[in-house]
Parts: sequence; C-alpha cells; structure tokens
Amino acid sequence: KPCGWGGPWWETPVKAGAVSDPFLMTGFDKKVVHFAHDSRQDVWFWIEVDFLGNGTWKSCEPVKVPGERGYNYYVFPDGFSAHWVRVGVSDDCKATAYFMYN
Repeated sequence: KPCGWGGPWWETPVKAGAVSDPFLMTGFDKKVVHFAHDSRQDVWFWIEVDFLGNGTWKSCEPVKVPGERGYNYYVFPDGFSAHWVRVGVSDDCKATAYFMYN
C-alpha cells in the first residue's frame, strides 16, 4: 500500500479566509492532518474535499487549534476516500497543514 506525507502549508503566512491549493488524497487507506499556527488566539482550520476530482468542494470538518503556538489534528475515518483535499483558515497567521497517509 502507498504511504506519504506533505501538505500545502508549512509555516506559511496566510490571511483570514484563505484556502490552500488542493492536495492529493486518493489511494491511501489511513489519513490524518496536523494543524499548527503562530497566533496568540484560537484559529479555526476547515477541511474541504473534492470527492470526484471535478472541482466540486464539500465542507468536511472544522478543527479548532488553540492559541499560543497551538496544535491540533484530525483523523479521517477509516476508508474515507476523496480525490483532493484543501484547507482554509479563520484568521491571519503563519499556518501549517500537514498530511500523513498510510
């Protein structure tokens, strides 16, 4: 089975409401995304997926990441399948969104 890691943002300056470039999600069984930021306040990250690869994005899950160099993660359900994934952010910050696939 394939495995991999990477992401659209690594300590990347982003503006409130920004959405990342799409990141490949298809072909992996187990998926988790790690979120971090440099803001003093809580920041919400949201996950959007394109199930068919046709540019139709569906909201998946918001994740609250605490302030003061916060960190949180989201584990996708076993068998979750989509072609592409992207993330957005609620506030200006340096954001990290990093995926681990097994």
